[in-house]
Amino acid sequence: MIERIFIDNVRCFVNFDWKPGKLALLLGENGAGKSLVGCVVWCVRALVANEEDVRKWFPSTSRTRWDQRLEQRVELEVRLQEEVYSYELVVAHDPEEVDKCWVRRETLRLGNTVLVSFEEGELQLFDDDGRPGPLFPMHKTRSGLGTVAASKNNKKLTAFKQWLEEDVWYFKPDPRAIRGRTDEHGVMLEPNLRNFGSWYPAVITHDLDAAFQARKALTQAVACFDTLSVDKQRPHLQVRFKAGPNGSYAVDFNELSEGQRGLIALYVLCYAVLKPGRLVIFDEPDNYVALREIQPWLMEVIDVALTSNGPQVWFVSHHPEVLNRIAPKFGTRFFRHEDGPARIEPFTGAPGLTPAEAIGREWSGG
Repeated sequence: MIERIFIDNVRCFVNFDWKPGKLALLLGENGAGKSLVGCVVWCVRALVANEEDVRKWFPSTSRTRWDQRLEQRVELEVRLQEEVYSYELVVAHDPEEVDKCWVRRETLRLGNTVLVSFEEGELQLFDDDGRPGPLFPMHKTRSGLGTVAASKNNKKLTAFKQWLEEDVWYFKPDPRAIRGRTDEHGVMLEPNLRNFGSWYPAVITHDLDAAFQARKALTQAVACFDTLSVDKQRPHLQVRFKAGPNGSYAVDFNELSEGQRGLIALYVLCYAVLKPGRLVIFDEPDNYVALREIQPWLMEVIDVALTSNGPQVWFVSHHPEVLNRIAPKFGTRFFRHEDGPARIEPFTGAPGLTPAEAIGREWSGG
């Protein structure tokens, strides 16, 4: 789990420092930086796990507009198997060419031991015990850590990369975009859940228990729901509904309402993605979902997150049910003064009011 995240000179974040717990609700007005936290983590994952170009994820437009500095910095402290890794990324920008940026420095440490150091195009590897390994040049627009192949001498470094690739999940569901086709490429579920149909067959194949648990929950959450499966004739998901005591009928996944598609996807995520050791970020998962529908799903996610070996879960939400359930113990309020940098404070609420009521009155000036 991430124990600390530091972000500097990225949009509204200037010297932003946050130490999240296992369960966190990020709340505040629009533009306060709530969603940006998850986006930055996802950007780091894209650089390291997918070896993508830094210019795509940290363009010049991502710098803080009122800050003239040309360097952006992100730091993560991650606890894996009772060991704490410290990751640092520094991105430099050219003052003359706005489209030019590169990785100035990237380091990964385990405690006081350096595992990799990438600076101005030179990559220095170290063995797990800290002994210097090979030194070789690398392209500055890519993550040095991302290019390192696994070996018997850098198992710790490999474990961190594997965590980023397999155990960091970021979701900003858009039920309008969710597709039921099952023949699209890509094993990683996209943040907006667009490729849910192509991702789901792997759940059926490799995690039957998750599929069973999701089906059981959906029979309670969606009226007359029976099964979610792959159409045997076409590369599409289909949903079967009960009709009377002994009958049933099938509907193409794309024919469902946006709310139904979103709710089905959320329940599958609850059982297939919320696994020990993972960080799962839900950015406004309640879009298009009714109040009575989100409550049981929310309670299930909270219960899983708070188990001793549960995942780390962050929510970004304005939904009153989410606020009332999570804010009192796990809420972090994001705010800005006169469009200055984002700041945070623990949620405190107001006597006699629910969190949703307190927030509504505060923001409305009541």
